[in-house]
Amino acid sequence: MAYRRRIWQNQWFGEDDCVEVIPYEIHPSLNYNKRLIKNAMAEIENYSRFEFVPNNYRGGCYLKITKDDGCWFEGSNECFPRISLGMGCKNFGTILHELMHAIGFEHEHRRPDRNRYLKIHWENIEPEEKPQFKKMQHDEYDWNDFRIDYDSIMMYDSYAFSKNDSITIEMRSGEEIGVNERLSYADKEKLNLL
Repeated sequence: MAYRRRIWQNQWFGEDDCVEVIPYEIHPSLNYNKRLIKNAMAEIENYSRFEFVPNNYRGGCYLKITKDDGCWFEGSNECFPRISLGMGCKNFGTILHELMHAIGFEHEHRRPDRNRYLKIHWENIEPEEKPQFKKMQHDEYDWNDFRIDYDSIMMYDSYAFSKNDSITIEMRSGEEIGVNERLSYADKEKLNLL
């Protein structure tokens, strides 16, 4: 299936005929948020073949979930990819967003055809965050045959990384994009295709 191209680059999946197993380890500093993290994992499992399982053995690759500075994912092609859920990353939508990165999803606002649908206000973006808004090439984005999804958990809201409380991203129509806290219909459809 074409949609698996980027997902399969993650070396840490265990593979069988029905399920893609993702071993994970949640750092003890996140015990206060463990239930919400597991709920976000369950949300992805409900619409996909992925299964998040605790890494109870000390061999092989696994997803590390830590409490560092900020909310981010790194290491899609590494044996030990890592999600940081630092201060301010305690909400369900943020956790879900970072888990979607971990299984290979990119930001919706970076899609190759985004300029047809979105206006980026570069002058309002914090300088160090501008790479978060860089448009992807057609061969880097897996969902080119899907319409843009303003409701995607992978779409930034209109004030993301604003340096001056002004809009950083908006629809071409001038409408603002809200904060998305759940998987959209299209997110679920994409997960189901994997």
